[in-house]
Amino acid sequence: MPVLGPDDAAAALESESILADPRSAHFWDAEQSLGKMYGKVLTLPRGRKLAWDIYFVYAAGVEWKDELPLPTDWQHQLGMDERHLDGEKLREAVVALLPESERQILAPPAAAAEKRETIHF
Repeated sequence: MPVLGPDDAAAALESESILADPRSAHFWDAEQSLGKMYGKVLTLPRGRKLAWDIYFVYAAGVEWKDELPLPTDWQHQLGMDERHLDGEKLREAVVALLPESERQILAPPAAAAEKRETIHF
């Protein structure tokens, strides 16, 4: 699976609006340096060595120093395995790291929760 285009500064700036939260940080790495580094330390599907379309969650206080900090939790869109992106699981990982006073901010809407409970197949 190739890295999809466009992979340029303009696309990176446009994608920042997807998660416009002051607590999030967005970066674009033209040389894919970080993706290659994480590809060496994460177990990616099908033996991949380049990490992209990866969603990292870090606990407060994690610092980037000489070595890459491993994420507290992470998911990807690189293939189907136990870490394949699941929005609900990712939300739960983020909420678990928030102070109690901020957890309601990311709670799922009650209507959505009720709707999930009443769907029958």
